[in-house]
Amino acid sequence: AVVSTQSTGCADIGIAMGKGTDVCKEAAEMVLVNDDMSAILEAVREGKNIFYNIKNFVRFQLSTSVSALMMIALTTFWNIPPPLNPMQILWINIIMDGPPAQSLGVEPIDSGILNSPPRSPKKQVVDRLMIIRVCISASIIISGTLWIFKNEMVDGIVTARDTTMTFTCFIFFDMFNALSCRSSTKSVLQINLLGNTTFLYAISASVIAHFGLVYVPWLQAIFQTEALTLEDLGLLTCLASCVLIADEVVKLFLRLFASSSETNSSSFNKGDDPEHKSLIP
Repeated sequence: AVVSTQSTGCADIGIAMGKGTDVCKEAAEMVLVNDDMSAILEAVREGKNIFYNIKNFVRFQLSTSVSALMMIALTTFWNIPPPLNPMQILWINIIMDGPPAQSLGVEPIDSGILNSPPRSPKKQVVDRLMIIRVCISASIIISGTLWIFKNEMVDGIVTARDTTMTFTCFIFFDMFNALSCRSSTKSVLQINLLGNTTFLYAISASVIAHFGLVYVPWLQAIFQTEALTLEDLGLLTCLASCVLIADEVVKLFLRLFASSSETNSSSFNKGDDPEHKSLIP
């Protein structure tokens, strides 16, 4: 609201002009110092982008943390050896999750972000839809990682190869999950894959660092890993991409639902328009 002191104080976001009265400025949440109304548009764009980036960041962190926690909890409950050793768990939590998650927070502004409808100030960052998507991603990550672990541990004894395959599988799931979290609704084919250079650097550095743990001898001794073949990496890549494919399906349904809602809303508005009433029987 940009009208008076009373309306400014009652509005969700009160806006005062730079040349306005001191009383109005005190009651407002935003003051346009340059008296340029177009600055509001840029502020809305930035605000929406920050909100969506926070949601993407939280979704990635929750899905990864829930996956790691539940995977350890399930193996303990089923009384089977842990699929990851302590050093590998620390590496996942501190090194692998940090840079990709932080890079999601600096995702560039989407060109169509202003087309999204306004949200309620009471709407929470972690809503029901996010919880559902986190559960879907976490379920896929846990299932795929434990399947690799069980498939490798054929003799009931955990070897360096078993933990390396499981470790690498979880890391690959993380990378594909981070890619899917760059946008809540748009497909990876619709976003600019090269637009967020920080994300590209973070993913590249994470993958290179992980390969160092797998193939550098003195790091193998520390993290108890073993060199993997190209066939192993191909299998893990195909399996880990399932989390990205599943999220693409969810995004497709969200876009279809949003399109259907817009169509119904448009039809309803036309029905209320006096120019269209003659077309209604």
